[in-house]
Amino acid sequence: MKNSVLKEILTLTVKLFVICLVVSGLLAWINSITAPIIAENDAKNFELAMQEMLPEAKDFEELEITDDAKAGEGVTVNSAYKGICDDNICGYVVNTVCHEGYGGDISVMVSITEDGKVNQVKIISMAETAGLGTKAGEDEFLAQYKGLSTNIGVEKNNAGNPDNNTISAISGATRTSKAVTKAVNSAVDTILNGGGINE
Repeated sequence: MKNSVLKEILTLTVKLFVICLVVSGLLAWINSITAPIIAENDAKNFELAMQEMLPEAKDFEELEITDDAKAGEGVTVNSAYKGICDDNICGYVVNTVCHEGYGGDISVMVSITEDGKVNQVKIISMAETAGLGTKAGEDEFLAQYKGLSTNIGVEKNNAGNPDNNTISAISGATRTSKAVTKAVNSAVDTILNGGGINE
């Protein structure tokens, strides 16, 4: 009786091990097929987003980011590109991530004119509070950055003013507003002051 129970347990263990081995192998095989496709789609979507941010650019050339910028304090510069129009630079696109959002990381794409002014801002991803922090992705909020330059400030109670290089915080989501602004400032600094680019 005891031997038959042990034999049954051993048989079940071997069967489970074989099933796990087969499933793991199948998952690894499926991943090897889908991973390059996913990476290719991500690259295409990123390129489309850059084209949307700087539509006049015919081509984009990636700039080399310094290690300090990649591991910045509160903000990481993931990538920077210069937009090329007829052999001339017609602007820049920088992708930054601020780690100080209310809900965690906020990934921001910023297009910058040749003279270092913000052209457009787009939220790539965030996990902010619905109905509050998520308003950071709305055009009304993001349009405030257009034409501003370095050291953009954040004011509460709709006190932001482009003449003072400030934007108005989202009511009830000041932390989110500051995080997005920090990401935008980092992007502008990367281009305007060479803060993170090796050329």
